[in-house]
Amino acid sequence: MATCYSIQELMRMISSAAGSIADTVSDREGHQFMDALLGASRVYVTGAGRSGLIAKAFGMRLMHLGMESYVVGETITPAMQKGDLLVAFSGSGETHSITDICKTAKMVGGTLALVTSRSESSIATIADLAVVLDSRQYDDEGLSSDFAIRQITGSHRSGADYNPKAPIGSLFETAAMIFSDAVILELMDLRHTAKDEVEDNYSNIQ
Repeated sequence: MATCYSIQELMRMISSAAGSIADTVSDREGHQFMDALLGASRVYVTGAGRSGLIAKAFGMRLMHLGMESYVVGETITPAMQKGDLLVAFSGSGETHSITDICKTAKMVGGTLALVTSRSESSIATIADLAVVLDSRQYDDEGLSSDFAIRQITGSHRSGADYNPKAPIGSLFETAAMIFSDAVILELMDLRHTAKDEVEDNYSNIQ
């Protein structure tokens, strides 16, 4: 009989995997990312699919801190200019729509920061800085043998039908969400932002 996992066990597996990814994050990359955020006139965020949802959540939190932030593609997003920062979330670094946005940002003089799982990609080659959340340690040959971990990384093996890019994979997005929340906490500390100041920026007309 196949092993059944409880929700709690699956949550612990995901948490453990995300913790392992955190151990791979470079201090240098983290510092560069923080410096870019603190030095930017305005911050734009972008991403596709689930990564896009993480990008929007990050942009919202930046706004809560009192920073000027925008989501690329929204109707009220102003033109990007020199001195502005684009933060792109892309696990593969190859998504065509995000690649085009990043190229445009560079063309107009913006700074490009990439949050990705791959250090070598089309977007990484043009980025001014990149933070690598290496979820590939659970993919392909380096994959955990555990069935549940194979599922959450999108690398479930099923004979000839094995597809390491199955859409159920979400470990990069999980790690990206944790990373972005950690960045917000660091920004609160560096900017001496109190909790009540953040709460003052919460939406009050929902």
